[in-house]
Amino acid sequence: MEGFNYLDYSHLYAEFMEMMKQYFTDDKLVYVEDVVEGLENAPAALIGLFTGQNIGKQVVRISHD
Repeated sequence: MEGFNYLDYSHLYAEFMEMMKQYFTDDKLVYVEDVVEGLENAPAALIGLFTGQNIGKQVVRISHD
C-alpha cells in the first residue's frame, strides 16, 4: 500500500475545477443526501452516521424556514 500527498497534484486543480463545473452544468454531477427532519432526531442520525446506516451526506433539517 502506498499513500499519496494531494499537494503533489495541486498543479491539476484548475483543470479539475473546470471539469467539475462542466459536469455540474451538464447535470452529470450526482450526489445523495440523507435528510432527517427535526432536532429531536439528530441523535439517531448521528448514531446512524457512525454505524453506516446513512447514504451520502447526512443532514439534519431543523426547520423549513
